[in-house]
Amino acid sequence: MKCLSCKKEGEIRVEVGSFCKECFIRYYERKVERIVKKFKMIVPGDRVLVAVSGGKDSSSCLFLLSKLKKKIGFELEALYIDLGMEECTNPRTEAIVKKLCRQLEVKLNILRMKEIVEKGIKEVARERRRPVCSVCGVVKRYLMNKYTREWGFNKLATGHNADDIVRFFFKNWLSGNLEWIAKLKPIVPSTHPKLVTRIRPLFECTEKENYAYASIRGFHFVSCTRCSYMLRKDKWREILEFIEKKRRGFKISFVKNLEKLEMRIPEKKLRECEVCGEPTNLKICSFCKMFRQGGKG
Repeated sequence: MKCLSCKKEGEIRVEVGSFCKECFIRYYERKVERIVKKFKMIVPGDRVLVAVSGGKDSSSCLFLLSKLKKKIGFELEALYIDLGMEECTNPRTEAIVKKLCRQLEVKLNILRMKEIVEKGIKEVARERRRPVCSVCGVVKRYLMNKYTREWGFNKLATGHNADDIVRFFFKNWLSGNLEWIAKLKPIVPSTHPKLVTRIRPLFECTEKENYAYASIRGFHFVSCTRCSYMLRKDKWREILEFIEKKRRGFKISFVKNLEKLEMRIPEKKLRECEVCGEPTNLKICSFCKMFRQGGKG
């Protein structure tokens, strides 16, 4: 197929069509820059911390923001969380993240779970009889918000892509978690002095586009950073791919319309955890209940 832009032979095929490598890079980077500016995700003077896992999505996010840093005028650093589980984080993945940050001349901050709490995620999951993914989600949200704020950053950027957003929407819609759906936006503003604003620069980019971009740009990334626990249960990936085959451009059209959707869902009032002081809607936050046993440790 021909390139959508220059009509030369297409080399990269993504959901919207085919591109030659040069036109795809231009298309992709312009799309991300447009959404960052459209939603005012980053403004001059911001201090942005990018959560990086070593995969194609978060690595592409860091790479793109490093290109926009001088153009917009903001400070940029990266965060890598060693969760202490081989399924998610390991020395090889960490080495790849370090190499990318050196290449981009971006300071890397590393958090190690074992240095923060005594218990591991899998141990807590067994004790609480909760899915590992559920405990892991609590840990990442807690640590990313806490340290982004404490280190003096006002924005936390993640590599969530269009596939993630569509999948989260349907999973939460069917579970009745409308409050979570209301937060599926390119930018989620702070609603508490201790809650940082979260941004998703790749909101309109698909996994396939992120993979193509990372491959063409030639920076190293881990080909699969998805935890085996998630892969055992998540069938939404194949469901969405089936829909995409029947209706090309479904995912991108979906997230673009989700940006326009106004959902007035009453949010639970946030307070500060009695143990750690972090924002929560409970007396003791989920992290402290799991890892500090209501005040110990």
